[in-house]
Amino acid sequence: MQANPILQVRVARKCAEAQDICSLELVPLDGQSLPAFTAGSHIDLHLPGGLVRQYSLCNDPQDTGRYVVGVLREAASRGGSAAVHEQLQEGQQIAIGAPRNHFALHADGPARHLLLAGGIGITPVLAMARQLAREGADFELHYCARSRERMAFTALLQSMPWADRVHLHVDGEGALDMAQLLGAPQAGLHLYVCGPRGFMDAALGMARASGWSEDRLHYEFFAGEVVQREGDAGFEIEIASTGQVVRV
Repeated sequence: MQANPILQVRVARKCAEAQDICSLELVPLDGQSLPAFTAGSHIDLHLPGGLVRQYSLCNDPQDTGRYVVGVLREAASRGGSAAVHEQLQEGQQIAIGAPRNHFALHADGPARHLLLAGGIGITPVLAMARQLAREGADFELHYCARSRERMAFTALLQSMPWADRVHLHVDGEGALDMAQLLGAPQAGLHLYVCGPRGFMDAALGMARASGWSEDRLHYEFFAGEVVQREGDAGFEIEIASTGQVVRV
């Protein structure tokens, strides 16, 4: 059996979500269906020119009739994000890989969930929040970005019934105090981190220094440009206890 089956889908909708970020709604061809997925999953997009890039699914896994991804256009793109932004059009048929998940929600027993996203890293975290809210789970979401213009899906987040669990952190408007957020690991609390490499390194480093055990830390690194988290322009995090500002 093929390890990652290739599926044919249609781009039903392409929408600008923020500065340099677009979303794609992918639907099955007539008479076909899409494999189920879980929050944290990603798919391979087979793009013009033979490029293959990975992007996280951001819609609710219960939404079985479509896949939605968000793609950041990277200034130093080697072709992947530029192809999505410049060449893919609504109505176009493209090939994708079946969903895979290396960034799954903790599922063993009751747990609380702290979701931490930087930049385009909001995409898998958004799917996680949707699933957790639907399941009645205890969670909190913190989303950091350089500017509000670079924050994707904020209108959607703020319209959700669980919007009171969402905290936006924007440079110049109140940077995230990561030391306060991660400084005291609590029983049953799991951390999920997604974003630019510097952001993830800062968050995971703070958590480990504060005594978080590895089994409570959930994240996924991809090499180079192969995912939508590529090359975010970065933002600032202030450590309130010292006043130090860390650029990530």
